Amino acid sequence: MYIYAEYLILENAIINYIILYVTKKITRTETSKFRLIMAAFIGAIYTLVVFFPSLKFMVKFTVKISMSVLIIIVAFNPEKFSDFIRLLSMFYVTAFVFAGATFALFYVINGKFSVYNGVFYITDFPVKFLILGVCTSFILIKYVFSYLQIKLGKKDILTNIIINLNNKKANIVALVDTGNSLKEPISQRPVIIVEFFAIKDLLPEKVQRLFMNNDDFDLDIVTDIMLESIDEINLRVIPFKAIGTESGMLLGFSPDEILIVDEFVEKKIEEEIVVGIYNNKLSNDNKYKGLLNPEILY
Repeated sequence: MYIYAEYLILENAIINYIILYVTKKITRTETSKFRLIMAAFIGAIYTLVVFFPSLKFMVKFTVKISMSVLIIIVAFNPEKFSDFIRLLSMFYVTAFVFAGATFALFYVINGKFSVYNGVFYITDFPVKFLILGVCTSFILIKYVFSYLQIKLGKKDILTNIIINLNNKKANIVALVDTGNSLKEPISQRPVIIVEFFAIKDLLPEKVQRLFMNNDDFDLDIVTDIMLESIDEINLRVIPFKAIGTESGMLLGFSPDEILIVDEFVEKKIEEEIVVGIYNNKLSNDNKYKGLLNPEILY
C-alpha cells in the first residue's frame, strides 16, 4: 500500500481546519484565518510520525496532549488560562464528535478499514462522508448540545452583559431565556429585552421622558423622537406578541457594543444585536434585568 505524504498532510490539514473553525464559531473567539491554517498544518504534519519507527515516542499520550496545546496556542493565542481551557475542551469535544459522526456514517453505509503499524486507515473514503460528517457534527455540537444544556438548567443560567452606547456603559444580569426568540422585523437581528431603568442612563433625555411619562406609546410621538434623536441613538420599533397580548410594541436601539461577561471569560458579541427596552419589571425578585436570546450565545 502506498501513502502519499502530501495528500495525507493536505487531507488532515483540511480536517484540522474544520475542527478549529467550528471551535472558533462555537466559542466566539476572534482569530485570523492564517493562524487557523498554520495550526491545522502543524497538526497535519504531526500525523506523519507514525511512519517513522525512530519517532515512536512521539505518539505517546503526553506528546499528543502537548501537540494539542501547541495547536490551540497557535490557532487562538489565548491570553487567559480560563480561555485556554475553554478552547482546548471545545477542540476535543468537536474532534470527538466529528470523528465519531464521520466514522459512524462511513461504517454503517459501507466501511473498509486498513491497518498499518497498528494504526487504522480508511480506504476509498468518498468526500460525501466528510461533508455529511461535518454537517452532522455541527448540528450535534451547536444545537443539540446547547439545547440540552439550556433545558437541563435554564433556571440557573444567568449571565452578565455590558451594553455600550455613546461611551456609556450599563452592566446588567440577564436570563438566558429559551422563550425569547424575538427578532427585529426588518433586519432579523436577535433582540435582547432589557428593563428601562437598567439602561436609563444610556438613553438621551427625550427618550427617557418618553418611557417615564407613557405606558402606551403614541406612534406619532415616537416617530418625532426617533427623528430628533437620530444623531444620538438609532431607535427602531419592534412589534411583538405575547400571552394575553394580541399585539405589542417595544422601542429598541442598536448599541455600539455588547459584551458577555462571566466568571471565565469576557467576550464581545460579533453579531449585530438590537436592545428592546421594556418599561416594566422582568423578574419579581429582581434577580435579572434582561432576557437573552440563547441563539446569541451559541
